Amino acid sequence: MAKFSIGMDLGTSTSEVAVYRNDRYEALLDPRTQSAIVPSLVAVSAAGELLVGQEALSRVDQPGFGVREVKRLMGTDATVSLRGETYRPEEVSALILRKLKHVAEVSLGESVSDVVITVPANFPDQAKAATHNAAQIAGLNALRLINEPTAAAMAFGVKNLEREEQLVVFDFGGGTLDVTTLEMVSGIMDVKSSFGDTKLGGKDFDDRMIDLILRKFHATGARTDHLSDVRRELKAFAESAKKDLSTRREAEISVARFGQKGGEMVNLEVRITREEYEDEIASLLDRARTVLKTALQSGKLRPSSIGRILLVGGTTYIPAVRDLVSEAFGKPGSTEIHPDLAVAYGASVQAAIIQDLISSETGLIVADIAPIGIGIDIMSDVGGQRMLMYEPLLMPNQKIPVMVERDYSLMSADQRELEIEILQDPTGKAKLATDAVKTDIIGRITDIPPNQSGNPHPLKVAFSYDLNGMIRLRAWIPGLDKSLDIGVAATASRMSDEQKAQASDRIDEIWKSSPYSRQFESLIRKGERLVGEKGDEAKPISESLIELKSALAEGNESRIETAGGMLADAIFDLEG
Repeated sequence: MAKFSIGMDLGTSTSEVAVYRNDRYEALLDPRTQSAIVPSLVAVSAAGELLVGQEALSRVDQPGFGVREVKRLMGTDATVSLRGETYRPEEVSALILRKLKHVAEVSLGESVSDVVITVPANFPDQAKAATHNAAQIAGLNALRLINEPTAAAMAFGVKNLEREEQLVVFDFGGGTLDVTTLEMVSGIMDVKSSFGDTKLGGKDFDDRMIDLILRKFHATGARTDHLSDVRRELKAFAESAKKDLSTRREAEISVARFGQKGGEMVNLEVRITREEYEDEIASLLDRARTVLKTALQSGKLRPSSIGRILLVGGTTYIPAVRDLVSEAFGKPGSTEIHPDLAVAYGASVQAAIIQDLISSETGLIVADIAPIGIGIDIMSDVGGQRMLMYEPLLMPNQKIPVMVERDYSLMSADQRELEIEILQDPTGKAKLATDAVKTDIIGRITDIPPNQSGNPHPLKVAFSYDLNGMIRLRAWIPGLDKSLDIGVAATASRMSDEQKAQASDRIDEIWKSSPYSRQFESLIRKGERLVGEKGDEAKPISESLIELKSALAEGNESRIETAGGMLADAIFDLEG
């Protein structure tokens, strides 16, 4: 049995790692900053040094040197540039996960591999697959991907096993909003519904702050060139002003030599009131209200039936967002589980359940759902006209895991080729294939022989959706050696095993340029000098050097710490 279990919240704006041990969970602190909050930032310094988390803050907004909010690119074929090198979103996310791995290993003094990682409830299949890939590239084994609001509910539930009430998790993070409804009875958490907006989060609230700052600045008659660079420069100031307005009625933004007026450089000096900002974000708040209402309707719940609303995510600190929740339910939201850490806490609880640190008999049981419907495209005869229809295999908010088998047939006896595409339906209302959302998961059967009976060949389809939210579909023609198996294939937005192996090697290489690895350079140089000067007398140093270099090459943070201490001791003994 494991001694501890690890959960990781890979967030758009910030990421966190938590451990479950001794019947409780706790957040683990970055040894450099002594903070549990790790900004989801990756940058490269002018000297080529890798910077992740807080260390990247000073460089991340310099074009070509840093990346923010890469989570929104997961599952796409987009790429990002770091100092002239092109990286996939999975690789950048792998660096953030590698940072969390480092935090955990230094904090616990042991190697970390098996983890549970959280994803937004409405993350599409491509993005979930990309998250799995990122974990593998980072040297982690993802025991399970768990929906973020479900994780937050588990952090509450494991401490309140005897409660019986309806819960809503209002999870408003840096990149997404997810609202999940649950019923808790005798340690069983039954997820009823989940609905979200994967393009609504703190990033969008920051963008509105930037819009407001620039509009006020330009109203003074000043102008700015290169708008994209200007917006990037204002990003950190906008975040700071947003946070200020959570506790104060107004915020001041001051940036030296920001624009031009009358042919001269001028400073930006802008004052934003909370009322002005709330007017600016009004349409975003309306979108949040729609998500909340839809989640309640999907779970067939009325606001008065909800006993507790858990506020999760950094965007819930905004007063207008908290007011929105209070207005919707007639009661304030709860922050009894830390909004920034609840998701990581819950991930560690899920890991503990999987690794038997929490008994399935006396502990928490979660019955989760698939927030998004899944289906395929089929050709049907509608009123004498052939149309490409959407055939649901899994409905939104259906309990998981799911396995179904369906019987179909080809269109004609001489059909030589078959193509099946997996589609997603967030609403549960799709009828035509064009009503659904593409996943890029497509399979084909070719060279089908004509059916001598004159009838179309029969076709069987087996579909599964597992606890990680991963899709698998197999289709075959009975009696023929003709089949397709899709759901895990590499496409433009998915990585093959070879690509993942190459990415892992590349991440290992760039990780060696991180400050953590570089901090041992002087120690290694000193050890090598003493070996050259002392020969056999320095054999313990030589052995410790071999161990430290091996640990650095492997990237095992716990082993690195131990080997570094051994080398320091060996040098101390020789010099003492």
